Amino acid sequence: MRSFAMKAAVVGIAALWLAGCETGPEVRADYDKAADFGKYRTYNFVAATGTGSTDAKSLAQQILQNAASREMESRGYTKADNADLLINFKGKLEEKTDIESTPAPMYGAGWGYRGWYGAPYGAYGYGGTEVSTRRYNVGTLVMDIVDREKKQVVFQGGAEQVVSKKMLEDREALLNGAVASIFAKYPIRAGQSAPVALPEK
Repeated sequence: MRSFAMKAAVVGIAALWLAGCETGPEVRADYDKAADFGKYRTYNFVAATGTGSTDAKSLAQQILQNAASREMESRGYTKADNADLLINFKGKLEEKTDIESTPAPMYGAGWGYRGWYGAPYGAYGYGGTEVSTRRYNVGTLVMDIVDREKKQVVFQGGAEQVVSKKMLEDREALLNGAVASIFAKYPIRAGQSAPVALPEK
């Protein structure tokens, strides 16, 4: 019973951890404090390079760009051919494995019957180690906003999140959420040099 209880506890902790991660991604971002954001009024996207893109990748790129366009236009930016700012996305989905060892229950002294030499079997420490393995997917999305003329990154944000099978079934919602979480760290409006407080969504 003790062994079963310990296994159940490990599984329960892992489930709670996963549930907590599904509430939102971990986001990090920073911007160039020396950049004059007041001169930026238009945006576009870095052109895709290479010929190895698949339909799935093209669809993901389209979702990301649509989400970024909504965010930029809500801040007063206009999409243009020779834009002031260019946006680029890099993403990956990795499978990771956690291996956790926990002490197996030890039979206490006096448990069971006595052996040949009068010592209870529990005294010899019939315990060991229980090993649990957990596999999960982690999605990472990085967004760069580049000054087209200077070819310098003026903002970079990244979101990382444990991605469940259910979340993968609605990829559009997953990517839209990741983009929104990164833009929540971009406190700039078109034509304004100083950061501004953004309305909560």
